[in-house]
Amino acid sequence: MLNQVILVGRVNKFDKIAGIVSIDIKRPNEKVSDVISVNLTDGLMESVLDYLTEGSTIGVKASLNIDNNILRIIADKITFIEKNTNE
Repeated sequence: MLNQVILVGRVNKFDKIAGIVSIDIKRPNEKVSDVISVNLTDGLMESVLDYLTEGSTIGVKASLNIDNNILRIIADKITFIEKNTNE
């Protein structure tokens, strides 16, 4: 299938009202990371609401959507890789 992207990173921020997850993605061979915002659909939001915590490592399968020249990443599936144990 075309128009798919896979992102793996740590949850930086989770906005439950807007349904947006910000993920820190480390650059290869560098100490800096980029923060990528991912939009969750309503169905996916309800599924992960109780399990998604800041600092957890997740994998996101998503598609790209361009609306009014704004690129949005729309999540199709979230995989929990490692839970944040500092809470």
